[in-house]
Amino acid sequence: MSGHLDRHMKLDLQSERYAPTGNISGAGVRRSLGTPSLDPLQIVVRETAQNVWDARVSDSSPVTFRVHVRPLTPKQNESLSSLIASLPATGRSRELLAQSLGRKPLDVIELSDFGTSGLGGPARADQEPASGERPDFANFFRNVGSPRDRELGAGTYGYGKSAMYRLSRCGTILAYTQTMNAGRDVTRLMGACIGEPYQHKRHRYTGRHWWGIADKDSIVDPLQGVRAHSVAESLGFARRERDQPGTSIFVVDPDLEERTHAQVVNAVAECLAWFFWPKMIEHADGQPSMKFELLGGGVDRVLDLNSFAPLEIFAEAMNRAKQGKGTRISCERPIQALGTVAFARGPRRPRQILDTGSERSLIPQSSACVALMRPAELVVKYLSGPSLPSDMVEYAGVFICDDEVESSFADAEPPAHDDWIPDFLDGRARSFVRVALRKIASAIDQYAAPPAVNELTAEQQSLAGLGDALGGVLIGQSGSRAGERESSGARSASSPVNKKILISEPLAIGFTTIQKLSCALFLIRISCASPSELKLSAQALIVLEGGATTAPDEDAPPKVIGWLDSTGRIITAGATAEISCGNKTLVHVAVSVRDDAAIALVVDNLSQSQ
Repeated sequence: MSGHLDRHMKLDLQSERYAPTGNISGAGVRRSLGTPSLDPLQIVVRETAQNVWDARVSDSSPVTFRVHVRPLTPKQNESLSSLIASLPATGRSRELLAQSLGRKPLDVIELSDFGTSGLGGPARADQEPASGERPDFANFFRNVGSPRDRELGAGTYGYGKSAMYRLSRCGTILAYTQTMNAGRDVTRLMGACIGEPYQHKRHRYTGRHWWGIADKDSIVDPLQGVRAHSVAESLGFARRERDQPGTSIFVVDPDLEERTHAQVVNAVAECLAWFFWPKMIEHADGQPSMKFELLGGGVDRVLDLNSFAPLEIFAEAMNRAKQGKGTRISCERPIQALGTVAFARGPRRPRQILDTGSERSLIPQSSACVALMRPAELVVKYLSGPSLPSDMVEYAGVFICDDEVESSFADAEPPAHDDWIPDFLDGRARSFVRVALRKIASAIDQYAAPPAVNELTAEQQSLAGLGDALGGVLIGQSGSRAGERESSGARSASSPVNKKILISEPLAIGFTTIQKLSCALFLIRISCASPSELKLSAQALIVLEGGATTAPDEDAPPKVIGWLDSTGRIITAGATAEISCGNKTLVHVAVSVRDDAAIALVVDNLSQSQ
C-alpha cells in the first residue's frame, strides 16, 4: 500500500458489545474520576505527566513532557476524517464525532513524551507480557482500573486516562507510540472513543470504540510499522525512530471552554509548575528530572522553576527535608514512622502574571501551605495554614511520606490523585494517614505562629531553639532568599584591639509581637574569653532589589524596638544596649516589620572604640 493511500486509509472500527458476564460502560469509565477539584484540562495534564514519569527509561537522564495545542491543517483534518470515517452505528457518540470532524479548523491537544518506554507490551489485555515488560498498551487502551505495576509509582493508566476522553468533546483520542513488545521494537497507532452505551439491532453496546486493523476474530489491533509512521506523519505527529521511544497522544476537539490557544498553554504551564515543581529542581549536573515544553498560540517555552514564585521556597523546604533538617512525623498507636515535614520561608516575590482565561490562579498570591507528596515526589495537594504576621514574607512546607507506608497514602488517593482521604482506608493504614494529616496541620500552626515574646518564660524553649524549630532565617539580604543564609551586614567585634570578643552576624530567626507590634527577631551570638561589658548598637536597613542595602529614609522606616535575652526578656528598649557577656551569650534584636520591604540588620560594637 502506498504512502499516499496510507495517509487516507480508513481504519476498521470495533464497537464493544456487552459480554454475558457484564462490562463497564463508557459512561462508567468517564465518571470514574468522580468530582475532582481541578478542571478537566488540569486533570489531563496531571495524570499524563504522572504516567510519563512512571514510564521513564532511566533515573539518570531527564524525561521530556511536551504539550502542543494546535489546529489541524486542512490536509491533516482530511486525513483524520478518512481514518475514522467508520462511525458508531447510532447513539450520541456518532453525533458528536460527526460534529467534531466537521469543524474547520479542528483543534487538538497533543501530549508527547520522550525518554520513556512508550506503550509497550501485548496489544491485547488477555495476553501475558514478556518477562521484564509491562502491559502498558493494554492498560491504556483496554483495561480500566489496573493496579500500579511500578513500585512507588505516581499513578495508573486505568482511571487517569478517562480524563482525556472527558476533555474531548467527542470523547476521542489517538495514540502513536514507539516501544517494545516481546523484546522487539514496534511502532503502533490506534484510536479510541468512550461515549454513552446504546442499543443497535438487538445488541447492547458499552459505548467504548476502537479504530485500528481488524484481525480474523474481529478484534481491532493497532496499526503497526511503516503504515503507523505514515499515518502519524499525515496527522502532524513528529516521526519517532527506533532510538526515540515514547508516546504522542491526540485529544481530538478538546473543550477549551472559550479559551484561546495561548490561554490554554498558560493554564497548562501554571498547572505543571504548581504540581510538578519537584521534577524541575536541577541536580548537580544542572539537569532536572523532567523537562516541560509548551507550544501553541504563539507560545514556545520551557518551564523554569525560578520563574514561578514561590516555588523556589518550596524547593528549599524539600532540600531541608532531604537533608534531615525537617521534623519527623510518627504514629504512636501503632508505632510507625510516617514521613518528614520541613519548612522554608522568604520575601514574597511578585507572581508571574499568566492569562489563563480564568480569574483564579492555582498559585496563591501569598504562600502559606505544605505540599503533600509520596516518594514519587509529585504534589498530591496543598494543606493550607495561617499566614505570617507580615505580608512581605511567605512560607512553604513539604511533607514526604516514608517508603514503608507509601502504599497507605497511595490507597488514600481518589482516582484523580488529588487528595488523601483516610476514610478510604481501614485499620492501620487509616490511622497512618489520619495521624499524618493531623500532625502536619499542627506543625504548620506552630511554624506560622510562634509564641509571642511576652508569653515566653525562662522555662520555655529559648528563642535560639525556636529559630532552629522554625527552620532558619526569615529576612535575608545580599540577594539571598530569606532562609538561605545569615545576613552579611553585621560588623564583627573581632579587631586588633581585642580579638577575644567575637560577635556573629545577625541571623533572622522568626517573627514575634511586642505590644501588638509585628517584629522580626534577629539572633546574635557573642563569644568572650572572659566576662566583659559591651555596648552594642543596631541599625535596620532596607534590602533593595538585587540584594543591596540602604539606610531607610521613608516616612515609616523599620525601627529597632529593643534588645532581648535568650528567654525573651526585654533587656532594653531602643537601638543601643549594654550587654554583660559571659563565655557564650545569646541576645536578640526586635525590629518593626514593614509590609513593603525586606529588612536586614547591622550591629556595631561601640565598646571597641572606647
